[in-house]
Amino acid sequence: MDTVTHIAGPTITACGRHIQRCSLCGEKLCDSKGQMAPLNSDGSPPTFPSWETGRLVRVTAGNPTHFKLLPDTDRLPTDSCIHLLE
Repeated sequence: MDTVTHIAGPTITACGRHIQRCSLCGEKLCDSKGQMAPLNSDGSPPTFPSWETGRLVRVTAGNPTHFKLLPDTDRLPTDSCIHLLE
């Protein structure tokens, strides 16, 4: 299976929609469009899960697509998306 590792960018919230993209290539990592979840016990909307900004996220293509948070490091892995930009 093919993998690509991205650097999680900040989560942007616009009109109630939460989107997180890769800081390098712009690939969409998270999107709340179409997501459904029960309200919290106090009636407030649930927190949308996203990756910690700056962390490496390895994406394995397939059905379903698999996402894995990698350990902190100061080096990009060989499957980094930076190679897609060159």
